[in-house]
Amino acid sequence: MSKLSEKLAELGLSANPFAADTPLESLFPGAMRRASLDQLQLLSRESSDIIALIGPDGSGKTTLADFYTRHAERDQVVARARASMLTSPSQLLQEMFKAFVLDFPPQASIAQLKQVLALYFQAAQNQSRTVVLIVDDAHELGDDAFNLLTKLALADNAGGTFHLILVGQSSLIDMLDYTCPQKEGQNQFTSIRLPEFNLDETRNYIRYRLNAVGFNDADPGRTLPFSNRQIEKIHKLSSGTPAAINQVAGDLLFSGGQGLAWLAPLLQIKLPRNYAYAAGGLVFILLVAFLVGGGEEPEQSAQRQISLPVPQPQAVAVEPSAQVPVAEIEEELPSPFAELVTDPEPEPVAANNVPVTNTAQSTTASSAVSAPVVTPPPAPVVSSQPRALAETSASAPASQPAPAAPTRTAPTAAPAANSLSAQRERIMSFPASEFTVQLLGASSRSNVEAFVQRNSASPLYWFESQNQGRPWYVVIHGNYSSRAAATSAASSLSGELGRLQPWVRSIGAVQNDIRPSN
Repeated sequence: MSKLSEKLAELGLSANPFAADTPLESLFPGAMRRASLDQLQLLSRESSDIIALIGPDGSGKTTLADFYTRHAERDQVVARARASMLTSPSQLLQEMFKAFVLDFPPQASIAQLKQVLALYFQAAQNQSRTVVLIVDDAHELGDDAFNLLTKLALADNAGGTFHLILVGQSSLIDMLDYTCPQKEGQNQFTSIRLPEFNLDETRNYIRYRLNAVGFNDADPGRTLPFSNRQIEKIHKLSSGTPAAINQVAGDLLFSGGQGLAWLAPLLQIKLPRNYAYAAGGLVFILLVAFLVGGGEEPEQSAQRQISLPVPQPQAVAVEPSAQVPVAEIEEELPSPFAELVTDPEPEPVAANNVPVTNTAQSTTASSAVSAPVVTPPPAPVVSSQPRALAETSASAPASQPAPAAPTRTAPTAAPAANSLSAQRERIMSFPASEFTVQLLGASSRSNVEAFVQRNSASPLYWFESQNQGRPWYVVIHGNYSSRAAATSAASSLSGELGRLQPWVRSIGAVQNDIRPSN
């Protein structure tokens, strides 16, 4: 009998209470979970706004959506879709057809597909029913797909039959704030955030999971198999996130805490999901290489030290298949493990012998490149620069000596103080297939200019677009050759920029926002 089975038999439990597939008959009532479910049910019936259910990874968003789906009323048609890998409107519509169990005509146009959905919504309305679509991981939707989805829920929903619930991370709020049109000066979306558990809620959640598999069948006041100190440790290591609580409590109960020595530092690292998958994949590959790569060695080689190859931060990009256009491959979202193969970065070039520090893209000691010394002063310090600055530097004639560099501590990496027309021309010169990181949007031009000036050391650009017929000023950060590179830059932002919850957009979508204001 395994140690897990022995422990379950000792506690009188029918299954592992902290496993992900443990059946739960009721929703945990604490930490606003029950109130959030009631609010979700009320809004989906009474409001025509888009509903955003947000929270960090592991906070229980999917569990709450599952309970909503299971307890939906008979006059509601509830369907689920997942946004991962949905970048284009046609991909989104195909996923919606699958969720509503409709035949998808591959050769139909976008307008024809929307017409079929409209007829489906009308048929539901004729039966006095409403349609609810829950989109998981909605923050991963592509720009065009997200715009179409919000339009279906707000502009093309005259009868109010279609209700949309978006489940994802906090960046959803910025996406909705920028995309959704206002109605009578009010936003047409409502957000519900799932908070982390406090210490008492963590204790009650552990009892709730144990009770789900028969812990208190005979004695409702039965003492938990954890001491108060252990519960405090579980709460601290998990930061009050339900998924992490399950992981730490399960290890502590069934393994005596043997996994906490290496698990604790990992739980404190807050990585985006794609990065967590990539890190896990890299660890798995190294482990397999260690187990199968050695083979049988003679006895005399036992003292020889074997060094595993360590992947370099810049790998060779995979060539696309000849049958698939390159443009289509660049527009596809990367799989969770795609970041194990990164796009080649532009070769760093010294600019006028001036040390330049890039806060958006991290550098390593191995990526430094020595620049030729033209004048007697010491050799310049070279670091990876944004693409736009590196191209400008490389275009200078090699025969002309570099001018003397002024003394400065925070050089400007982007034309922060340029006029609006200069900023617009600069952004329009970027390749439409590249990506950028949008930081904020505001109706005050002076506030945007002040923000860019305060952060002049970063590669910031700003432009004017239209929002509800009024000027709207948007700030973006850099231009990157791939979505993975832009996502990496967004996650490395710190200070005032890091607190803005940035989101990745294609340069083409940004340029489309600029064109109507020209």
